[in-house]
Amino acid sequence: MIHIEDEFFLKKKFNFEKLKEFGFSFENNAYVYTEDFLDSNFKAIIEISDVLKGKVIDNLSNEEYMPLRIESFDGEYVCKVREAYKSILKRIADICCTDIFFADDQANRITKFIDETYGVKPDFPWKDDNGVFRHLDNNKWFSLIMYVSLDALLKNGDNRKLNIINLKIDGAKRDELHKINGIYPAFHMNHKMWVSIALDETISDDKIMKLIQCSFDLTE
Repeated sequence: MIHIEDEFFLKKKFNFEKLKEFGFSFENNAYVYTEDFLDSNFKAIIEISDVLKGKVIDNLSNEEYMPLRIESFDGEYVCKVREAYKSILKRIADICCTDIFFADDQANRITKFIDETYGVKPDFPWKDDNGVFRHLDNNKWFSLIMYVSLDALLKNGDNRKLNIINLKIDGAKRDELHKINGIYPAFHMNHKMWVSIALDETISDDKIMKLIQCSFDLTE
């Protein structure tokens, strides 16, 4: 079965005021939106509660249009219905959602700052929660945000997880940086030239952005 909705709503956060402005109604503890499309032959029903659910109803039979979900059904008409449904999902995502790439608030704020400063969004080459930020011209990494346990950083047996950001540093400043609470030898990278910074509000956004600028310059 094709989970079409995942294409548009993974790593997204809904703005519920914008959902209401878009046309969602709140009923039975969920936000619900319906829209007829393709000359009213089909109806999209989107329901948002703890998770997002979507379905397409064939208005002629009043039953769910299941060919939409079956990958092997790739005829012209099915594809037309599928693309029209995707267009509705994309409008909702573009108007009612913001990107939320990572688990921790500071990680998402830093991601937004990076995008605003360098025009770079993270990519996820390992299809997990670890996002790479690359130079647009040479594709080199200048930072990496990961989701790891405290034990991975401190070897203290604490399995609580948090986002960290790996940044390249001037090696001459390594010892000075390691003395700062929240900055650690780099996880899974060269300890001489990289550090890991906890994105748990220990260090201010401004300080982290200055270190990101350093990493950006050193990797350019």
